[in-house]
Amino acid sequence: MTDILDKAILIGIGLEKRAKDILNELASEGKEAKGAQEPGFPPKQELENKLVEEGTKAVRELIATAKAGKEKVNKEIHEVVERLLEKFKVVTKDDIEIIEKMAQKAREKVDALEKRVEEMEKRSR
Repeated sequence: MTDILDKAILIGIGLEKRAKDILNELASEGKEAKGAQEPGFPPKQELENKLVEEGTKAVRELIATAKAGKEKVNKEIHEVVERLLEKFKVVTKDDIEIIEKMAQKAREKVDALEKRVEEMEKRSR
């Protein structure tokens, strides 16, 4: 399942990069066309310029939607994984750190008690 999600994310990232490339290409074509435009330019060229501008706008909206979708998918995956970890009672890193601290304190107490016992045994002899 993780493999599929990884591939989906990578595909999304690839699509986002490709969309950005297309957007940049359209924007540069639009700038070139605007720079070459003279008053009274043929309607065909004006229409092409408008299409390039609208295409650029559409690609930007697509990129924004893809980013929002990616964030939503990541959030959903994170929530599902957390629920699964809770359901299967999997120990987390935080749990292990707490247990390690407790074990360290217990070890220190045992060492102190052993030392006290030794001292008491020495006195009783």
